[in-house]
Amino acid sequence: MKRLLATLIFALIVGLYLASTLAFPLKRTPELTGYFGEYRGNSRNINYPEHFHMGLDYSTGSAVGLDVLSPEDSYVNIIYLNHPIYGIGMVLTLPGVTNILTNEKGINIVYAHLNELGDTSSLSGRKLNDLYYQLSAEFGDQYVEVSFDPREIPFKRNDVVSKSGNTGNVPPHLHLEVRDNRMETIINPGYYFDTGRPSSVVEILEIRVGGKTYSFSQEKFTVEMTPSTPIDVRARVQLRHAVSPRAIELYVENSLVYQIDFAYFLESEANRVYEIYSSPSTEVDYWFNLRSSQSLSLLPVNIWNDIDWTYPRDARVVVRDHWGNEASKDFKIVMRR
Repeated sequence: MKRLLATLIFALIVGLYLASTLAFPLKRTPELTGYFGEYRGNSRNINYPEHFHMGLDYSTGSAVGLDVLSPEDSYVNIIYLNHPIYGIGMVLTLPGVTNILTNEKGINIVYAHLNELGDTSSLSGRKLNDLYYQLSAEFGDQYVEVSFDPREIPFKRNDVVSKSGNTGNVPPHLHLEVRDNRMETIINPGYYFDTGRPSSVVEILEIRVGGKTYSFSQEKFTVEMTPSTPIDVRARVQLRHAVSPRAIELYVENSLVYQIDFAYFLESEANRVYEIYSSPSTEVDYWFNLRSSQSLSLLPVNIWNDIDWTYPRDARVVVRDHWGNEASKDFKIVMRR
C-alpha cells in the first residue's frame, strides 16, 4: 500500500511539473469539456462500440479555426482525413518528452476534430497545408491515413500545426490524447497539459447493491450482499457540466479494497468499458462498478477477496477529481454466505 501511494504521489508531482513545461495548444484559457476515461456510447460506425474516452476535450469557445500549436519540438507522425470518429486528425511525436510511466524518451500527441492541417506561418506548416489540400482534392470524403518519416515535417514548440474544428460530426472543440511511442498505451493528458482552474464540485449521489438503490441523503445505512452481488456507485464532477472523476475508491475498515484510477489504459482495453461502468451510464451520467474479477490497467487495487467478511464491516466510498477535490460517503456492509 505504501509503495502504491508513493508511486501515485510521484506521478502527480511529475505530472504537475510536466504540465508546466509543455505548451498549451490553444491560445485561450484551458477549459475542459470532457475528461479522460469517460464513458462513450457506440458510434454510427460499427467498428467503434462503447469505449473509454481516450483523451481530454478542450473548449474552443464554439469557434472553428483556432490555431492549434505544437506543445514542444515535434514532427508529424500520422495524419487522418475523414476518420469516422476523429474527423480530421494528426499525430505529433515529441521525441524529447519523457513518458511518465516508463521514463523513456518520446510520446505521441493526437489532435482530433480539426478543421484544417498545417498553416502558412512556417515552412513545415505550409508543406503540411499544401499536402492536406492535395489529399482533400484527390480523395474527397474518403478515409485517408498517411504516415511520415521523422525528418519530413518537423515543428518547433508553439508552431501552428493545424486549425481547430468540428469534424467527426461533433460540436467545435479540441480532442487531445497522449500515447506512448508505440501508440499502445493511452495516458491521461492531465499529466502533461494545463487543465485550467475550474470551480468543481465532486458529487456522490447513490449506491446500488444487488439492484436495490440507496440514497446518500439518508442516514448511514447497511447493505446486505453475497460474494457475487454487484455493487455500483453513481458519482460525477460538476463543472459547468458533468465530467467523470479522476479516481473512485472503496475502503473497508480504512483499508483500500478497490480503486478505479483514470491514469492510463492500454489501447487493447479501450472497449472494456463495462468493466468500469455499469448500466445505465451515459456520457453525462456515470455509474461505476465497485466490484470486478477482471484485471485492467484502470483497476490498480482490487482485493475484495482478502477481506474477512465474517462480521459487518464499515465501508467508505471516496471520489476524487482532477484538481484535488474529493467527497466521501460512509455505509456498512453485511456479507451473507
